[in-house]
Amino acid sequence: MLQSKFLHVPVASLVSLAMLCANVSAVAGSRPEAAPRFSDYPATRSAQLRAADPIRLRLTSPSTRRYRTILHQEFTKPANFAGHLRVAVWGCGTDCRNFAVLDQNTGSAYTLPRVDEISGVMGNDDERVEFRQDSRLLIISGSINEGTAPGKFYYLWTGKRLQRISAMPLVVEPIAIP
Repeated sequence: MLQSKFLHVPVASLVSLAMLCANVSAVAGSRPEAAPRFSDYPATRSAQLRAADPIRLRLTSPSTRRYRTILHQEFTKPANFAGHLRVAVWGCGTDCRNFAVLDQNTGSAYTLPRVDEISGVMGNDDERVEFRQDSRLLIISGSINEGTAPGKFYYLWTGKRLQRISAMPLVVEPIAIP
C-alpha cells in the first residue's frame, strides 16, 4: 500500500479527502437559492374570471368583517391577482399594510392567519405586498406583526389559500445620516 511520506496516511485516503474538499468548496461557492419569480407561477386558464350573475362578497372571519368597508369597495374593482382574484391592500399606519384576497368567482375573502400588519423596514423601499394579475405568486416584504425579523416571504395561491413556499432575508440599504 502506498503511503504519504510525511503523514503516514494511505494515498487513496488523501485522494478521497481531496475530492471531498473539492465537492464541499463547490457547494459552498454556489449561489444561494434563487428567489421565486412571478413568471415561475403563471395563473392557470381555469383560474380566469367567469362571466356569471353578480356574486356577493362573503365575510366569514372576524378579520374580514373588521375591514368590511374597504373589502366591499375593492370587491367591485377588476381582478388583479391570479386571474380572477382581487388583492385588497390598505394602510394601517406609517409604512404599514394589510391585505385580503377576494375571490370574484365565489365571493370568498381570505386573509393570512395571525397576520395583522406588514411593517416596512428603514432602508428598504420594496412594496409591502406585491402581486400580478397573470401570476399566482404573492410577495410580502417587511416585518410581519412587527415582532418578527424582517424578510421577503413568498406565497403561492393554491386555489383556496396562500401557502408559503420560500422566505429570504430582506435586503436593507444603510441609511446615511448627515
